[in-house]
Amino acid sequence: MRREKEEIAVLVRATPEKSKKDGDGHAVGVIGINKHGELLRLYPLGFRYGEGMIDFRKNDLLEVTVTKPEHDVRWESRKVLSHVNLENPIKEREIKELVLPLVTSIEKLNLEGASLGVVKPEILDLEIKVNSTEPYDRQQYFNLIGDFLEKGEKTAQMPVEIRFFFRCEGEEACRRHKIILLDWEFNETVRNIIRDEQEPAAVKRKIEEYFSNLMKEKELYFIMGTHFMYGTWMITGLFCPEKDGKIQKSLSGF
Repeated sequence: MRREKEEIAVLVRATPEKSKKDGDGHAVGVIGINKHGELLRLYPLGFRYGEGMIDFRKNDLLEVTVTKPEHDVRWESRKVLSHVNLENPIKEREIKELVLPLVTSIEKLNLEGASLGVVKPEILDLEIKVNSTEPYDRQQYFNLIGDFLEKGEKTAQMPVEIRFFFRCEGEEACRRHKIILLDWEFNETVRNIIRDEQEPAAVKRKIEEYFSNLMKEKELYFIMGTHFMYGTWMITGLFCPEKDGKIQKSLSGF
């Protein structure tokens, strides 16, 4: 089994799923970008609920020891054998400089046979489906997301489901897409909203306000990934850099 080391800046932390091998543990997936501007899917990075949360955040630089996974044929996927947080977060402007050259469309990603990508959406509409306003603790919520991903949308429901209707900016062949958002950090925002609001209409309004304010202040990009079992596209994370001028070239963090 060939092992390799990579330094990866974290773009997306997927919502933890209950580990099939460790009954008391959870596993986390990461989408990261290396210094060559390559997107990689890293899994699993494990932790035990109740023994501290995951020891890294978005933009943190990880040194990971990886190999090819046994059952995941997606070429961007890597099985994580170990990881170390280098305690040297990459600045947003540096992340942005790595990410922007990757911006493409879902149509092009399909032609390339890719399972990860970045798109800049032209938002057409937002669908918010409130299935439950019951407050969940982190572990319960993680397990719900795991069921949703494993069983599919028809047989499992998240408390709040958010789908974007959008076109891929700059892609004439793109009519429109309707795709669910599974960003962990945003799901934490939804959990906090549900703690304060019990009426579905109020929850929807708060979420709409959140996105309205976000798009006024920041640029919005989707980090896209395909479902392991079904191959369908999901919005795995949001990349939201500040709206600013030119970015100075500086990749000293790598």
